[in-house]
Amino acid sequence: MEPREAFKIGFMARCVEEGLSHEKTAELMEKAADSTLSGIIDAAKSAIYPAVGLALAAPPTLGGLTAYFKNKTLDSDTDEVEEIKQKEMADSYRRMADQLRRSKALRGRKKSKKRSGQVFL
Repeated sequence: MEPREAFKIGFMARCVEEGLSHEKTAELMEKAADSTLSGIIDAAKSAIYPAVGLALAAPPTLGGLTAYFKNKTLDSDTDEVEEIKQKEMADSYRRMADQLRRSKALRGRKKSKKRSGQVFL
């Protein structure tokens, strides 16, 4: 026996137990059908709206979580970060020192090529 048939038989048995007339039983059946239909519609609405919301929110959420965990696993230790900072700073100082040496050499060459202002015959 299917659940629908069992419900019908149980409903009719309850109406007989209560001693309801045919008209009253028919009226209750219509009310039950209407309330069952509206109940099904309300249940479907209450189940569909959250499901749609979850379906819309799932891709960005999954993408964000994937990126977060990927970055966490590939993230280097803080010791390595400090080591890289120190190397970059040393390279910057080395470039500045080379630039100062070149500018000093250029000033020296300009000074040596400068005329003294004396006339030689």
